[in-house]
Amino acid sequence: MKDKVVSHRRFLQKMERDLDLDYRNGDYASFISKFRMYSDQQVPEISFMEKFYEALSYEDRHDEVMEYALLQMNEGAGNYDVHMHHLLKSLLKQERYFEVIEFSDHLMEEDIPQRFRIDVAAFRHEAKRAMDEKMEGLHAPEVEKPVVSSEAYRAMQSFEKIELLRGLIENEDIRHRDLVRGEMNTEMDYTCLTFMLLYLRTIEDRQPVVAEKMDAQLEVVPAELPTLEESPLLSGVRPLVMDEVENRMPEFREAAEGMLMSHAVHCYPIFPPFDDETLYLGYMSELFSMLNLDHDFEADASVIEWIRKVEGSMM
Repeated sequence: MKDKVVSHRRFLQKMERDLDLDYRNGDYASFISKFRMYSDQQVPEISFMEKFYEALSYEDRHDEVMEYALLQMNEGAGNYDVHMHHLLKSLLKQERYFEVIEFSDHLMEEDIPQRFRIDVAAFRHEAKRAMDEKMEGLHAPEVEKPVVSSEAYRAMQSFEKIELLRGLIENEDIRHRDLVRGEMNTEMDYTCLTFMLLYLRTIEDRQPVVAEKMDAQLEVVPAELPTLEESPLLSGVRPLVMDEVENRMPEFREAAEGMLMSHAVHCYPIFPPFDDETLYLGYMSELFSMLNLDHDFEADASVIEWIRKVEGSMM
């Protein structure tokens, strides 16, 4: 009996070596076949599961990625964030952008780890960007839509309001000026407020408007506001952070990009009271800490406090 156990263990170890070799050699079809046989013998380590997902992706077998990810999550096998990451990635590669956004919005309402939250935000940002680009490629004339009423606007979910406001900005639709100005005093979602201000800026509204954001009451003239891209987080800090991320941990490029973009959108038009270099050190320190990685970034405590305050207000 002991000999059989030893023999079986050696057999599994041989299969593991073969799997590693196939993956390194780029023989993904062979890896997939052997992985399924290996899975019949014992539950694979998460590292092998991730290679399995990548192999399926390289072979354009995205439906199988989704099937396996859903199976693992439904069975409660653990590593939920890993399986969901590959599910969202597969949907994105299949250009199923709306499903990525729906999954992401649902996940962002849940109590999920910060690192996973950054990952989900990055997927949503990429899906929305791709969806917008796809829509821009459609040149069919559109029938003018009716003006949205206050009642209809208030009944919308936050993501629906944002989609509406994006469309108004792209079309420079001045007809909704009164609606947006009238709803600003009661809008609690900071991202919605940002797009409201950007809309009023786009139509060159020169009447002052009052809004409350980040514990501050603002009175601004929308036409005089800067663009979102002029936010220090995007114009100054993002290039510094992304260069460092590309050099030291390129696998987290999308997560870092998503974090900076979401913070810039969330805070606009309030800009952090720090220079670019100080913010850069703060964001790098916080990113490495979130990922439990050692680092040598000496960040100002007040910057870390500001970053965490922003994160806390996004919950």
